[in-house]
Amino acid sequence: MSLSSIFDRRVRGFRVVELVCLTILLILVLGVYMAKTFAGRERAQIASVEEQIVQEKARVRLLKAEVAYLEQPRRIEQLAQQLQLAPISPEHETTEDALIDVARHAPAAHAPASPTAAANNEAASAEAPEATPDDYPPPQPATGQAPSGEAPR
Repeated sequence: MSLSSIFDRRVRGFRVVELVCLTILLILVLGVYMAKTFAGRERAQIASVEEQIVQEKARVRLLKAEVAYLEQPRRIEQLAQQLQLAPISPEHETTEDALIDVARHAPAAHAPASPTAAANNEAASAEAPEATPDDYPPPQPATGQAPSGEAPR
């Protein structure tokens, strides 16, 4: 079987070469159709994402404008006057280092007045043992009597 016999051989009235070329042509047409379909879907998804980006940018601009409005000093001052708010008094201010001591002690504990006092207070608190749940007395019954098996404190 030679190469020329492939070109001359006929199947049901068609040459084999014509059938092979027709099959390749159909595969190419189908491939181009599928590629265009997938590209159209991708194009639609890209357009959708771009639209979402535009909407999000508009939302960001709107939120930035709202933040700028809400942070206006005149507006905040008016709200503070309406709510009768005042600046924090110095005895209620504390340092970051003193927050641990405030948390350990009673809620009425005040911050030290000077940085050297803060350092002394920090050194003292480092030497002091931490409070544990066993250091706190158990709650007393409401009737005033000690629970059975324990002596009153």
